[in-house]
Amino acid sequence: MALEFTPVILTRILQGTPVWVYPLFLGLIVLGYLQSKPRDVAPAMLAILPVALGVFSLSRVLGTFGLEPLALAAWAAGTAAALLLNSALKQPAGARWSAATGSFHVPGSWVPLALMMAVFFARYAVAVSLAISPGLAHSAGFAATVSFGFGLLSGLFLARALRVWSQRPAVPALTLIFNRA
Repeated sequence: MALEFTPVILTRILQGTPVWVYPLFLGLIVLGYLQSKPRDVAPAMLAILPVALGVFSLSRVLGTFGLEPLALAAWAAGTAAALLLNSALKQPAGARWSAATGSFHVPGSWVPLALMMAVFFARYAVAVSLAISPGLAHSAGFAATVSFGFGLLSGLFLARALRVWSQRPAVPALTLIFNRA
């Protein structure tokens, strides 16, 4: 039996949404908008979003499905698929390293906003689905699909950051992160 999303049900879902979700949504829109503009980014700053989203998505998988091997494997497969996909897409195109400023010049793109919205709405949809049907947390198919999706989305942020990092001449990794020159 499929659940029919009537206006009453949708209203109840929105009313049951924690208040902090709305400012988070607006903050993600602002962050995505800022990334639509060309900018110079320090190496350490470039690492923050992909690391945060990786931890965020993996913690959601662990929090929802525990140490379920299928869920963890699906998350890893999603991350690997994102890295493989971006090795072909080579996004973001046009990023370059400036030795003079010790930063990366990253062209503006709406892709980060789209990815942030995808992460937000995926997490929201999973939370609503589990609130309506808690038994889904024990469904192998649900666990694999959700985990793969979370791994794919966070992996795309990692893949994009790695693509930008690849524009800098080879230096030891810790130097890249902690030194600007």
